Amino acid sequence: MQSIALVNCYLGPFPWYFPFFIKSCAANPTIDFFIFSDTNFDKVIPENVKIIPFTLEQFNKIATLKLGFEVNVKTPYKLCEFKPAFGALFSEYLETYDFWGITDLDVVYGRIREFMNEETLAYYDVICVRNDYITACCMLFKNTEYINTLFEKSKD
Repeated sequence: MQSIALVNCYLGPFPWYFPFFIKSCAANPTIDFFIFSDTNFDKVIPENVKIIPFTLEQFNKIATLKLGFEVNVKTPYKLCEFKPAFGALFSEYLETYDFWGITDLDVVYGRIREFMNEETLAYYDVICVRNDYITACCMLFKNTEYINTLFEKSKD
């Protein structure tokens, strides 16, 4: 089975619906979830969820180092603009996975492996939950150098 990790950076207090997100992660034990956050979650979390202590200052430092230019994000909301680069920014956490992806915390997942199955993973390098446009609520990227640096080709 191909391995998958989903990543989110969330700074500030977790939203009221965060326990629902965590519960849906538990229903997907073959997928790991990395949440980089400056907030502690004092409830029990499943083994496949890792909440990594993280600050905006750490993000700016890592992004500056790995992207090769000065990054000085001042508000946590702007972290969403870096989602396509998460494969490069968090490569140390993702190196053992076949696919990495981005997720939002306002998603309640069903059984992900039923639609992100082995046949789909073998065929596609980038998988989005919408077919008409790219959306960042849930996307998967094949964990290769080429795919992990696709963001560098964007004029934005």
